[in-house]
Amino acid sequence: MPRAALGSFAILLACNTPSESATQAYQPGSDDASGPHAETSSAGEGTGASTTSATPHESSGAAEVSSGGASETGGSSSDGGTTGAPLPEFDDVPWQTGDEIGYGIAYKDLQDPDAHHAFIGYAGYAIALDASQSWVRALWLARLRELGVRHVWAVQGPATVGYDGLEIGNSHLAARLGEVLDEQSKVIVAAHSSGSYVAHELLGQLEGGLDGNGITADKVIYFDLDGGTAGLYDAAVQRLHRAYFVSVWDGATGTGAPNRDAMQFLDSMWHDRGGYLELDGSDAGCLGGATWCLHMVVINARPHDPSGSDALDYADFVDRPVVSSYIDMVAADAGL
Repeated sequence: MPRAALGSFAILLACNTPSESATQAYQPGSDDASGPHAETSSAGEGTGASTTSATPHESSGAAEVSSGGASETGGSSSDGGTTGAPLPEFDDVPWQTGDEIGYGIAYKDLQDPDAHHAFIGYAGYAIALDASQSWVRALWLARLRELGVRHVWAVQGPATVGYDGLEIGNSHLAARLGEVLDEQSKVIVAAHSSGSYVAHELLGQLEGGLDGNGITADKVIYFDLDGGTAGLYDAAVQRLHRAYFVSVWDGATGTGAPNRDAMQFLDSMWHDRGGYLELDGSDAGCLGGATWCLHMVVINARPHDPSGSDALDYADFVDRPVVSSYIDMVAADAGL
């Protein structure tokens, strides 16, 4: 069975499932992520997964980028589509935000007519939108561009650990997916820590009718990165193309990421839909027993705080590669 691990902020135990951490929540000094636009989420029960291991440095992507900078190590623009016009670089395309995009969400169309896939990155508890944008930027430069991702969304972390306010504008995102996808498209969804609850709301909305034309059916590839279990139910999972549950284990110190048991539980429920993926955290620089440091290893190959979590792991990837190895571990199985 494939193994994977992720690191993030605290996860609220919102249902009777194993080891979803609700205590010792990390509270970064970011802006309040709450907002007035509550969304309605679906609820339910479910069942799944398989196992593989990889170090966070393996297939984590060649690009190393710093937050907010314009430089990219991914090379110059290439010829685009049938027009022969050079494609814009990532930073040349402005992020779109606002009511039409959805509260707490930023979007880019990278304008490559030969690229068909989409990516949605859900950040963990209280992570600001600009930090989520930096994470998604680093992932696109390191790996998503090669996979043919054209449309990217970055989503800020929920304002509470359990996403009690349902404030993120997922319904707007769901509607936009129906506008930009085509028959060749896949949608990669990566949700870290409490951000998984926000992702589960979107998956429930798509299953519950917001995808009226069924364009996302059997197209979504979901990565729950050391996240939670609440809000994920069988009908929503069965509608996905694949579902993978990722966590981290440091064999050198015998330490696991805080939601490793929860990810293995989801594997037991929906093993046939994807698998449990476990990243090797032994080279991440985390101290023995530092579960929250390992929690960040699904985002940053070398977390900034060897004893805990730091919001900087979403924004600073200089000499600390962004982690994409969980995608590479299953790219063939997922049809990427």
